[in-house]
Amino acid sequence: MTYDVTVVGAGPAGSTTAKILAEKGWSVLLVDKEKFPRDKPCGGGIPARVLQRYPYIVNDTIIEAYSSSGTAYSPSMKYKIDAQKPTPIIAMTLRKKFDAELVKYAKDAGAVLQEGTQITAVQLTDQNARAVTTSGEGIDASVIVGADGVHSVIAKTLGLRKPGTQQGICVLQEFPVASTILDDYFTKTRRCLVHARFKSLPGYGWVFPKKEHLNVGFGAIQPETSTPETASVNLRECYQSYVTYLQENNLIPRNLPDTPIKGGATPTHPLEKTYANRLLLVGDAGGFINPLTGEGIYYAMASGEIAAQTISEALEKNQPTEQFLSRYETRWRKDFGKDLDLIYMILQRGRIENRDRVFYIAGLDKQLADLMIGVITGELSVTKYKWKIVRRYAYISFLNRLGRKKG
Repeated sequence: MTYDVTVVGAGPAGSTTAKILAEKGWSVLLVDKEKFPRDKPCGGGIPARVLQRYPYIVNDTIIEAYSSSGTAYSPSMKYKIDAQKPTPIIAMTLRKKFDAELVKYAKDAGAVLQEGTQITAVQLTDQNARAVTTSGEGIDASVIVGADGVHSVIAKTLGLRKPGTQQGICVLQEFPVASTILDDYFTKTRRCLVHARFKSLPGYGWVFPKKEHLNVGFGAIQPETSTPETASVNLRECYQSYVTYLQENNLIPRNLPDTPIKGGATPTHPLEKTYANRLLLVGDAGGFINPLTGEGIYYAMASGEIAAQTISEALEKNQPTEQFLSRYETRWRKDFGKDLDLIYMILQRGRIENRDRVFYIAGLDKQLADLMIGVITGELSVTKYKWKIVRRYAYISFLNRLGRKKG
């Protein structure tokens, strides 16, 4: 059978794309190499703006808990920014449940799910888009959507992901913990913890308390050029040191059950090109993630939505061409691309001592702290608020220096 669209990968990006296209009346095949429900290494934090943009996910099946407070620590851990909100900052989910429910939404909308099918290549012509399985079977469609993750076979096959493209890596555990214990450590507000850096590794640590689970992880951006300092770092050992630090400082329970340590890869910034003739890349396959926090669910679902809209227009006009589909890239760059570019640039250029001072100054002023937390959680656009943050930071820094002189 030939479909209007084949979506390869049934994570949040692929399922969202398939759901919206099916709702618009197009025939959609959603293909994934795994069978659902399946787990994925992830913190499981869903920013509040995801709930606002996609309210259909706000239900007890998906959302484990809501967090309305949090603390972000500076690289040296000397300084911190606290946040306490009357409404949730982020929601917590278990990815095994979350992804399975999104697949169900796509199926309910009319998409056909084909599980346990690995796509190994794509063949694009002016007349057709074919996905080829490991058995050699060809799946034909008018358009293919690559939603097959950071190691996207589709992106590699078409040369859209170049060899040696920088990526991030993460290590985490998800511990079953009684809700009463989580209440003791993180209160009923489910206070989240984020560490901007740990030891010498350029990355971030997180502690996400859920309903009856505690997710602890550490992610790092792999440097494009290795140095003796970074080459000697073992991420698993670094993660274990991070857990020990958290326990010794009574930030998490000392007696946690044995659970597997999981690892995974993440993109660090968008690919230079995310479209081709009869093809678009969404989610991790397109490189969409916040390199500051590792959050990717918002960008996965937003890119899926934008892709679905663009493909629907292309099919209506019978123009699934590279030129027409390039509108997708223009749209996602306008929606969230500028933020990702700016955050990545700041991380690449920012020195540790400068980041420490930012935390110190932000800790002196609630307004600046709220702005910083808003950017960290994705509630605020860093592009839209950067000058407001800069002006407030300069003002508080001036007052701080003035106070020192007076003292």
